[in-house]
Amino acid sequence: MARHFEITERRNSIRISVREDLPAWARILIGLIAAVAAFSLGRALLGNWIWMVALCIAAVSFATAKGSRADLNVTNVELVTRGNMGRRGGRATQIVCTGDVGGLEFRDKTGQRSGLYALTVRRAKCVLPFVGYAEAMEVVRAIQTKYPGLAEIWRAETGPSEDAITPGLGK
Repeated sequence: MARHFEITERRNSIRISVREDLPAWARILIGLIAAVAAFSLGRALLGNWIWMVALCIAAVSFATAKGSRADLNVTNVELVTRGNMGRRGGRATQIVCTGDVGGLEFRDKTGQRSGLYALTVRRAKCVLPFVGYAEAMEVVRAIQTKYPGLAEIWRAETGPSEDAITPGLGK
């Protein structure tokens, strides 16, 4: 599965985009399933023209099956994540106020989505799924560079930790 990762610094924010493309075999499978479904449902209505309709539906399904995507917008007051963060893969938006964040942590544990997590008082929230440890460190460094005040607050609140990736601290 191909992964695309990009950090873009804007005037008032940082935008991090992560995209995982579906492999070609999965896109072909989605197209075939859509074609078979269209063929079986429309055969009685369209007669012999169903072959053309099924082929068109297969092509559209192949072209539109993209994969997973997540975008994180970081400002001095909030972390806004848009993308497929849930287990069902639907588009969602999650907002975490930076005042509630005690630090950032990379997690790659069984049963959880791997990615960058914001540590809050209540629980850890995934703010950027689909990233590895090295990419998570790049994100933390970008946040530390753009917002040094946040880095100082997070350093004071979390202290040194082996598992936490707080700005300025690491494994």
